[in-house]
Amino acid sequence: MKASLFFIAGLISLMLISCNQPEDFSLSSIDPGSYDGTWWNRTPIRLIQTNLPEIEGSMDRDAYVQSIIDASANTVLFNTGGIVANYQTKLPYQWKNPNIGADDLVANLINRFHENGIRYIARFDFSKLDSSIAVRKPEWLFVGTDGKPQVFNGLYSACINGDYYQEYAFKILEEAISNYPFDGIFFNMMGYTGPTYAGADHGICQCENCRKRFMAYSGLKLPKFNDDPGISEYRQFQRVTSEELYNKITGFIKQQNPNLVIYNYNAIGTSWIASESGASMSTGVDNIYHATNNVKRILGSYNDRTPLNLIMGFQAIGYRNIISSPNLLRTWWLENMLHGAPVSLVVVGTLVHYEDRVFFPIVNELFAFHKRYEKLFTNVQALNKVALIQGSGGEYQGMMKLLSEEHIMYDVIIPSQLGSDRTPRKIEDYDVLILADIPGMSENLVSLLDSYVQGGGKLFVTGATSVNDSTGKPINKIRLKSLGVESDYEVFPQSQATYLKVTESDKLALGGEEFKDFTLMMMNSGFLKCKVKENAQGYMRFLPSNMYGPAEKTYYHENDITDFPGAISYTYGKGKTVFIPWMLGSEYNKKGNYAHRALFLASLNTLLKVESDLETDASPLIEMTRLANLNGAFEWVGMINHSGFMGNSVREPVTIHNTTIRLKPLKPVKEVRLLRSGLSLKFNRQSDGWIECLVPQIGDFEMMVCLYN
Repeated sequence: MKASLFFIAGLISLMLISCNQPEDFSLSSIDPGSYDGTWWNRTPIRLIQTNLPEIEGSMDRDAYVQSIIDASANTVLFNTGGIVANYQTKLPYQWKNPNIGADDLVANLINRFHENGIRYIARFDFSKLDSSIAVRKPEWLFVGTDGKPQVFNGLYSACINGDYYQEYAFKILEEAISNYPFDGIFFNMMGYTGPTYAGADHGICQCENCRKRFMAYSGLKLPKFNDDPGISEYRQFQRVTSEELYNKITGFIKQQNPNLVIYNYNAIGTSWIASESGASMSTGVDNIYHATNNVKRILGSYNDRTPLNLIMGFQAIGYRNIISSPNLLRTWWLENMLHGAPVSLVVVGTLVHYEDRVFFPIVNELFAFHKRYEKLFTNVQALNKVALIQGSGGEYQGMMKLLSEEHIMYDVIIPSQLGSDRTPRKIEDYDVLILADIPGMSENLVSLLDSYVQGGGKLFVTGATSVNDSTGKPINKIRLKSLGVESDYEVFPQSQATYLKVTESDKLALGGEEFKDFTLMMMNSGFLKCKVKENAQGYMRFLPSNMYGPAEKTYYHENDITDFPGAISYTYGKGKTVFIPWMLGSEYNKKGNYAHRALFLASLNTLLKVESDLETDASPLIEMTRLANLNGAFEWVGMINHSGFMGNSVREPVTIHNTTIRLKPLKPVKEVRLLRSGLSLKFNRQSDGWIECLVPQIGDFEMMVCLYN
């Protein structure tokens, strides 16, 4: 999607574009408008979550509140009830924190926060019970396959099908909501019990409530282990009963106070959809684009939900008293901000007493930046031409990696939301949809996608997309009629020494320059052997696993090469598709092979002819975003510098100099500003409506704002 751009970028840019320190940059004249009239949707939220250990109930409240003010937060998430009540509860089966004394910690903090314009989100956790309650209410508890409750650090796990979740939690919520002016409610770990914090797995709950309820639901005996009969019915039972409770509890909250924001890890009845970006003690490299994924999939899928991705400051569950890599946390924090989502930080304890403070100066600076320019994070939306449909695993991650490295601006849409009136944009607004190995599809979704192509849309499809129904049951047919292959296929399993043969005609069709230096492409992936439809065009031929080992026995014969294509293009109605019947994204995610990148770009640029309205010579280490104000006041390009990533250590990013950006703004531009550098940019206004400018340097990040006439 990059044009043969900037042929003499150095000279022309230096002649036409210059930078100077502005005298002042005032946002007073900018009216960003409102997305939907709420305070919480597409608005500049700055949230700090301080998960308070019970022993800090007697903390210095003045110092605590001041630390939140100093950090420029406008929202606090504070543990309020459930496992520990930090207020003066009168309920006999809710354990009150003895360290708060006779005063009411929650009431006191809410008053102080509200006086300073800071909203209070009350955090509840109904997953566990204090031992003093557990001994009196054993029928509320999870029972493992060994017949014993699950206990960790003196807390007993509760079962979702017991009366604590089903009835008593509502009493706790009613007491709290009726007595305190909360701004929202957050639930932690609501659902079926998993392993302990230490990883001990006690299996499927065997309590009497689960036995009776599963029997009533399915007529089957409750399974104990994942390979027992009835396990698929049990997984469905878990989903149905969880959703039933979510609907029940969110509906109850809205009855108590319809103005409360509900914050949870799913979309049922919620306002903010929670996710987390945090490190762990697992081996391997942290995902650079972790926060990008968490926020983009919600922003692209819902117009009535906001992603609030929590940046988990601590290193891991077992190391909650120290901060993770500051540079890693900063990267994820910037991804939240520059994709237009709320920004956040989570610590266990307070900003006053936390013992590892190395990230806090960075946090204060970044939060202050967001506060200063909060109008620019109000009522904004990405207006990209490419949509990546959310999949799972390496194939999806690889596509996100390719798009980001190539500076192809994209949205992410959850498959179940395609065609919904809840998406911010219709699928017809996109030039191309990327479906990266999405096997499970309903007939309605298949029909929707085929109709999209029939009407002029484009699909880039990989892997075993559309071969299962929406529940995951195999149909063993490629059901998308818009692809250039017949529905029947044969699976060739992943094998070593498997390739695609690239011919001279393939090179001409796909792009001679990118393909000129190789005639074999690695393919360490499962492969669908498909029959090409009439009028479809296949490229590259499948070479099954050939001899390898000693060099003397590492070769193949021409007659080993099959006629099965590794890529197929097809015109369907007014639109077009490219089908890669193997895991291109997963391959790139594993090894970053140049040939796989070349095929990806050839598919979009050459075969599908997808055009971009942003071109750049930026390093692949720069992640770029582009958002526009829906009130027509401005648009901006975000730049995040990932050059500090060195395997599983993340160092300070290296400053990248002289990045040229050429874009076609939505409206005529009168002024361009770099907010991180504090510079005003002169730009070259071109006759076709494009503008071009030079960003002198990108440190940890940059934000280039285009103000409209």
